[in-house]
Amino acid sequence: MASLTSILLSRGFLKVLYTGNMLWHTSAFVHFTFRQAHTMLRIGRRAHSKTPYIASTPAGDAWHHDILVYLGNINLGFVTLAAFRLYSIYKYTAAKFPVKNPGKGVGGTAEDLDILALTVLGIANASQAYGNIFVLRQTDRWIVGKGFDRITVLDTVFAVLDLAVVGAKLRRGW
Repeated sequence: MASLTSILLSRGFLKVLYTGNMLWHTSAFVHFTFRQAHTMLRIGRRAHSKTPYIASTPAGDAWHHDILVYLGNINLGFVTLAAFRLYSIYKYTAAKFPVKNPGKGVGGTAEDLDILALTVLGIANASQAYGNIFVLRQTDRWIVGKGFDRITVLDTVFAVLDLAVVGAKLRRGW
């Protein structure tokens, strides 16, 4: 049976992880950028507000939609980062783009690119998970952070997996 570290470091797992990150951030980009009213209705609790104006605009207003577009557009960079790493994994063989030898330090190889890309993706996902769990859960304005909602679960899962691969690569290489 393979160890958890060998699974985390396998090319197959990296392909799945980058694909998952790419799809997750694509979903955020599409929903926040193009489906603001739908997103507000799904994740907001405005209809249950005791404030009449807020309850009368359950899908949010133009100000909310502007902020959602901004948040959606931020995700496009993460989509691109994951897509470029995924493309390079598929395109280059080990002979063309060698993985660095353990213990050799930073050398501008695929290992270093994975560490950089997955650190960025891990921090992006972790910052959202943190906000969902420790900030938004305390309010009654959103569904996120209150249990096993899709957003909180996937932000947390991708943060843990991204950063676990980074840790495994650093542990193996240094």
